[in-house]
Amino acid sequence: MKNNFTMLFFSVLFFNITLNAQISSGAGGSILPNNPTSNNNMGIGVNNPKAKLEIEGFPTINRTYTFLDHGDSFDKSVLLNIGTIRSTSGSRLLTFSDVPPSNIVPNGQTMLAIEDRNDANRLRHHATANGPSLFTLSDKTQTAVFQMYEDGLNAFFDLPKPGSYLTVGGIAVWPIAHNFWVKTGTSKFDHDVFIDTNLCIGTSSFTDGSETYRLSVKGKVRAEEVKVYNTWADYVFAKNYDLKPLTKVEEYIAQNGHLPNVPSAKEITEKGLELGEMAKIQQEKIEELTLYLIQQNKEIEELKSQMKLLLAAQKK
Repeated sequence: MKNNFTMLFFSVLFFNITLNAQISSGAGGSILPNNPTSNNNMGIGVNNPKAKLEIEGFPTINRTYTFLDHGDSFDKSVLLNIGTIRSTSGSRLLTFSDVPPSNIVPNGQTMLAIEDRNDANRLRHHATANGPSLFTLSDKTQTAVFQMYEDGLNAFFDLPKPGSYLTVGGIAVWPIAHNFWVKTGTSKFDHDVFIDTNLCIGTSSFTDGSETYRLSVKGKVRAEEVKVYNTWADYVFAKNYDLKPLTKVEEYIAQNGHLPNVPSAKEITEKGLELGEMAKIQQEKIEELTLYLIQQNKEIEELKSQMKLLLAAQKK
């Protein structure tokens, strides 16, 4: 015990810039030997310490303490108070409070805190007995930059500041291109993924001319089924639909090299093929073709009738 005290004394003396050291206690306080005296650890409030330095907190057996508020409970339960004094209350840069069961927190609570020399909180860890825990890192303005909270059932990991970046599998080099970046390895999601913005695969652009696309893929896309929501071409069967005579269709093809209302090869090459719109156009042509066949069938049936009448007249 004596050797430990001597080492502590000279350590404090060495790190004190003013080269002044002091150990103080209450009136009549004294340094007592451990029990057993072979124990060379240092204890405060305990005479058989299990660590190099052991400090006893409030006894908690069958007792509930009374505090004014949370601040009062932490101030009166401080076990460690280390570093430069940062406030008029005597709090220092690093503190650890072991709050017993009380009128404020029935089950008791612990808090580890690190402040800077401007009295700004930089680290906080709270843990409530049989309750939640919270770990927070803050910047010089005391704005949280990292936060982890758990309530026993759920855990929440937050980077609250807008300029937050998370890199996995390497170190990001400034300027950082993405808020979340997996540099090596793969990413797997076992459940649903919801994206409120745009998604690019193999490309960094989700625009094409003036159009913006939710999903942009450079490369081949394979799927068992693609479902497209679009309008359909049943307007062809409306009574007022302008079904052009086949002679007009023939003239249009001769002049333009493609069917009316169908994109040309050049347009498709330059602008791409819109599946939903093209399916509707093709259905339009199928329905127009069906109407042409119905017209031709009527004409054929009319010719058949006329031929029967002509043959019948010849037999007479």
